[in-house]
Amino acid sequence: MISPVQRAIEERPAGTRLVLLCDFDGTLAELHHDPSVPMLAPERRDLILALVARRDITIGLVSGRRLSDLRRRTQLPDSVYHAGLHGLEIEVDDRRWRHPELEARWLSTRELAVRLSSLARDVPGAIIEDKDISLAVHVRAVEPALRAEVLRRARALAAPVLASGELAMLSGAFMLEFLPNLAWNKGDATRWILDDVAARRGDTPWVVFVGDDVTDENAFAAIESGVGVLVGNRPTAATHRLPSPTEVEDLLRWLTTADKVRGVS
Repeated sequence: MISPVQRAIEERPAGTRLVLLCDFDGTLAELHHDPSVPMLAPERRDLILALVARRDITIGLVSGRRLSDLRRRTQLPDSVYHAGLHGLEIEVDDRRWRHPELEARWLSTRELAVRLSSLARDVPGAIIEDKDISLAVHVRAVEPALRAEVLRRARALAAPVLASGELAMLSGAFMLEFLPNLAWNKGDATRWILDDVAARRGDTPWVVFVGDDVTDENAFAAIESGVGVLVGNRPTAATHRLPSPTEVEDLLRWLTTADKVRGVS
């Protein structure tokens, strides 16, 4: 039986270019309490490579991970759009864009890294993911009764640098992330990619953005032509849902063989 996501793709306006953008963790790879573990499974990589080979689809990844980390975990070709750090850095082919104010916030991040280091020492299961220019506190592996307190301590430790305006805080599933306080998010990255597709190819893009995290809501809200697909079950601005990364894999597989994915080539 065809899913609502598949039907939306089949029924999109004729002559548009399908642009498939996906988050990584919780979308293309299952979530894990240790952020160093998830990798793109070979079967899913093969499906994406098959889509990359098609002339009628553009593929992109939009993740909170740093670009270098995202590329290492996915091993996808340069023709795939890679947007890291919630879109603050974007690569495609031989071009790279970075938010011009990104590096100016580096010192504030390093100061906060020192402050947060005590959490990982004091609380079993607490993980501080150091992305150099941002920091994420993960509590998925912390005893459930202690998770809220660990996140409260993280907010308290970060309060001075947050008050300075140098860094901002994002809340996700069992985590907090502290990153440069810049007016840019996954929604802006989505618009950047779609504008670039239109400019480079002369096509009208029609986007499917698939993601699981709260930070993906900015991307869902940015969609003017296309659909947002939430992986999971929570309140969302997305128009469609898929239960888990397994169904995302099913969507990728369908796209590789669908003969009704009409559009431009």
